[in-house]
Amino acid sequence: MKIMTAFFKKPQMTAAVLFLTLLLHSCTKEVFNSGITKEFVLRADLYGASYSIKVGLPDSYNPAEKYATIYVLDGKEIFGFVANKCKEISGTYNKKNVLVVSIGYGRDRSIDYTPTKMSSVTGGAPQFLQFIETQLIPKMEQDFNADTTRESRVILGHSYGGLFGAYAFAINGKVFGNYIILSPSLWFDKYVMLDMEEENRINNKYKKQLVFMGIGENEEKDRMLAPFETFYQVLQNNYSNITLSKYSESNAGHMPSRNPNIVKGLNFYFQNR
Repeated sequence: MKIMTAFFKKPQMTAAVLFLTLLLHSCTKEVFNSGITKEFVLRADLYGASYSIKVGLPDSYNPAEKYATIYVLDGKEIFGFVANKCKEISGTYNKKNVLVVSIGYGRDRSIDYTPTKMSSVTGGAPQFLQFIETQLIPKMEQDFNADTTRESRVILGHSYGGLFGAYAFAINGKVFGNYIILSPSLWFDKYVMLDMEEENRINNKYKKQLVFMGIGENEEKDRMLAPFETFYQVLQNNYSNITLSKYSESNAGHMPSRNPNIVKGLNFYFQNR
């Protein structure tokens, strides 16, 4: 990266200033450049949290047409990047663009994205998935004419969000037919997600699935890379009707690999949808 190279060439740059500069750079959010964005707040009936929702519409959006949807976790951070890349990549493949649905934070992400209760700030994934299935998806179908089939829906998540994507795959395969699972925190609760997949495999193994898995080459070997590879091999060996791909971003750790793998995952989706 040119920016990082420039910093390291300046010996007078203190470690604290360098850290702050890189932190601010990493937190910069990309704005959806088409400008066609709808926003609303949706309150979860079951547990009372309110979620800020953004919907990125295709330039040629026609409310009379049906649209596939990509549901983006950590939407506050990556909505603009995902929406812009969908616009670009769909055009590259001459495929119809999608509705990009950004889900903001209603509760702490460590609550909503984790499947089991290890503390007071974990274990809300069952409720959160129910909110998506019974409130958010129906609203998208009613207000934005989103396609009603599972084959038209994508879930995209990174880290804990990737863990939630794997949870949705294993626990309730009727909600999403497409998964972009990036650097999933499969280590959570002693790899409980791997157990959940096995317990529910009989219900899912014959479903048509489109799954992209991405990670960074420099992520922790035992904590991140090993369970990632295990989960990939399980899907490859046991799901007969799956379209599956994985990618490891070279010389990248947990956060630096996120955006490159979003691009890889979206390319995979638009090529194979």
